[in-house]
Amino acid sequence: MALGDELYQRINCYGIGSWLESLFARAGHSLPPAMRHADELRMDRFMGFLLTFGRLPESLPDPRDQIILLRAEGDGAAPMPFGLNAQFETVESAKHKLSNNIAGGSVSELQAGDRRVSFFLNDGGVVELRFAETMQGFDRILMARLGDFRDGRS
Repeated sequence: MALGDELYQRINCYGIGSWLESLFARAGHSLPPAMRHADELRMDRFMGFLLTFGRLPESLPDPRDQIILLRAEGDGAAPMPFGLNAQFETVESAKHKLSNNIAGGSVSELQAGDRRVSFFLNDGGVVELRFAETMQGFDRILMARLGDFRDGRS
């Protein structure tokens, strides 16, 4: 499974402390102590992604499980989820992999230079891609999730 898929599955989840420990270990790091106490923390370019974490206000038996992955942002070189290909993807090909439910990409938005297209997935997830001027290939992916936090301990 690509790292992008792993991240997407855990966005807006609590109870992911063990997974976070193993993720950091794969990168040769330990879980930063600040993650256990900060209300919000950004990890710049961790394994190809900028990760934003939050924390549940209530306590869980393992304090690592209070950490929530809020969003993940990557450039075109990041390990992509859903089999996306940053070099060749188009809006139409991304629709087949993600969702037909989109926002952005209108003629007026494109004329204004805004090439961001958000794909709203059935599970509440949102994947935003910023396409190249030709609308083939993208240089940025942003993954987030709408709705309540979910228990990721399964």
